[in-house]
Amino acid sequence: MDEGGRKEEILKAAQTIFSQYGYHQATIRMIADQAQCATGTFYLYFVSKQDCFLALVEKLYTHVMEHIMLARSGIENPAEKLKRSLEAAVDVFRRDYELAQVVLVRGAGADPLFEERMWRVREAFSEFIVSDLIECGVPRPQAVIGAHGWVGALAEIVGVWIRRDQDLDLNEAAQEIQRIFWTAWGLNDFHSAS
Repeated sequence: MDEGGRKEEILKAAQTIFSQYGYHQATIRMIADQAQCATGTFYLYFVSKQDCFLALVEKLYTHVMEHIMLARSGIENPAEKLKRSLEAAVDVFRRDYELAQVVLVRGAGADPLFEERMWRVREAFSEFIVSDLIECGVPRPQAVIGAHGWVGALAEIVGVWIRRDQDLDLNEAAQEIQRIFWTAWGLNDFHSAS
């Protein structure tokens, strides 16, 4: 097996262990056992449990941003770009529930470095929204506040969805977030951007 494949196997094992035990209770030994490798093999790819967890944060961030960029590709209408950005983010969370659970719920409060990285992820997502809102004619101060509000609302809904073991219809909730913000931003063509 190539190095990239082995590292991915260890990350998948870590995702499973963090999902089951949380960050603090998980051990490198548990991760290595799940990956069916020696502890020393773990250390070939990650310097610590924290480093491994940060790699999972980065993996989720990369997936979200790649899907957003793909969904927005070739779209000129800023309201449609907004809509597609939200849908792309929700799609990533729905498709990789376990990774979203680990990063957004199980890792919350575990380490200040994780929190800082998640704020940077939110900031990057918010910048897309700010840009689109300005293109839609929303003044920059309101666009900045609105973008952070939208990202915060999405994070809260995804957190509720994860904590309630997917009891909530995430797509429906995301549509409601979009409808509320569309109205607040004066984007009356909510349904025309569908």
